Amino acid sequence: MNLDAIQQFIREHLGLNAGTYGNDLWRELIAKRIDSIGARSPEDYLARLRNDETELQALTSLITINETYFYREPQHLRLLTERLCPERLARRASDDPVRLLSVGCSTGEEPYSILMALRERYGELAESLFEVNAGDVDRTALERAQAGIYGRLSFRALNPQLQERYFSPEDTNHFRIDERLRRGVHFHPLNLLDPEYPQTLANQDVIFFRNVSIYFDEPTRRRVLERLKTLLVPGGYLIVGISETLANDFGILTLCERDGVFLFVNEPAGMGRASVTADAQGARRALPVGAVRPARLVLHTDSGVPRSDPLPVARPPPPGPQVYDDAAADAVYDEALTLTQSERYQTALERLEPLCACPQPRAKDLVLKAYLLFELDRIADALALAHQILASDPWHLGALLVLGRGARRQGQTNDAIAFLRRAIYHQPDCWPAHFQLAEVYRETGQTELARREYRIVLHQLERDTQVANPQTILIGAPALALGDLNRLCRLHLARLEASL
Repeated sequence: MNLDAIQQFIREHLGLNAGTYGNDLWRELIAKRIDSIGARSPEDYLARLRNDETELQALTSLITINETYFYREPQHLRLLTERLCPERLARRASDDPVRLLSVGCSTGEEPYSILMALRERYGELAESLFEVNAGDVDRTALERAQAGIYGRLSFRALNPQLQERYFSPEDTNHFRIDERLRRGVHFHPLNLLDPEYPQTLANQDVIFFRNVSIYFDEPTRRRVLERLKTLLVPGGYLIVGISETLANDFGILTLCERDGVFLFVNEPAGMGRASVTADAQGARRALPVGAVRPARLVLHTDSGVPRSDPLPVARPPPPGPQVYDDAAADAVYDEALTLTQSERYQTALERLEPLCACPQPRAKDLVLKAYLLFELDRIADALALAHQILASDPWHLGALLVLGRGARRQGQTNDAIAFLRRAIYHQPDCWPAHFQLAEVYRETGQTELARREYRIVLHQLERDTQVANPQTILIGAPALALGDLNRLCRLHLARLEASL
């Protein structure tokens, strides 16, 4: 059965590229659809697609992967609530709300997660300070999003306290979202290849475009980025999925880094990167005159969203230090490491704590704890623990990486360089240390040194001399796939060389 013409039609009208996730699967789904509706041939079905919007929507829903869940990639939500929203609030010229758009929202988990995170950070003020919009080409998915009823798989990364706070049981396996949240997201049909986007979606401060471009080939990604830029206000941000960042860096928007997360900014004409960064750093005057500033949030859930009130510990601490044999200790550590890699930091910390409370805790357990404390913004505790590790082992690689990151976060450039150089002296092929050092040099204008370190990282990645310890990669490397990390280093090198 020749389905090439149908695939080309879908590519031209929806931008979807079957090759991104499996041409054979896509062809199988299309063939089954043709049989199920009794079309005489692929040509007959194509004619129906051209003239029947309902059938086109049915096929769209069939071939797109609506795989999503609440609080996916929570570092983006943390960045939004703690950095981007305060900046955008501070730059408002009126009392109009900050506008946020979820593109490719599927069944709604992403925009509802955004609104939940805003409610957790800003309380009742969230409804007046922010406007959350969402769009998707799949109208069936939009109907499910507007209904606001979800099965258990949608909650696999959501803190149970947030689920209890914002959802009520519908039946044994389904839960209904809080009505105020459901009404707080405005859903729109949105085909990213349409010649005109809805006018109601103009002037967005932040656009979430996560895990959507996986469907598009490079020309389509470029075309979509050019169109999405028209929806962003000057200085507005576009956030893509962690693994998609560099695949969308066409120079249409400026790639930047905020709090360890890569994203894109729509820089106004004549506004350099330095001025955008400086404005962002000075934007904590976030709330309008006369508004009550929410209490500073200091605790975090295991999904990464800050909370102002303490959450109950999932498991009560044991009455005294536990004793583990090597196999049992490794099992607990591996579980905590897996939770960490899934960004469930609070849960990982609770699981790891008994190991760290042993009479003679292992260094790798303490280092992982220091990293978790760092990710939970307990910076002082993380650095104190790392120094404690160095007191016993002055060359411990993980502790040096934590201290290097901490010094960089606190703007202590000389200390960051010293810790990272020490790590490299101890283990010259530690490319995460070389990468962190390259970033410090680039940020401080030491161009030649930055170029040297980026080249070292590229050389080590090309030789596939990765540090064997996954903990070291976790602590020292950004949250990017290795292919994206390679492209990022090449991008920085090209820009540094162009500046000479």
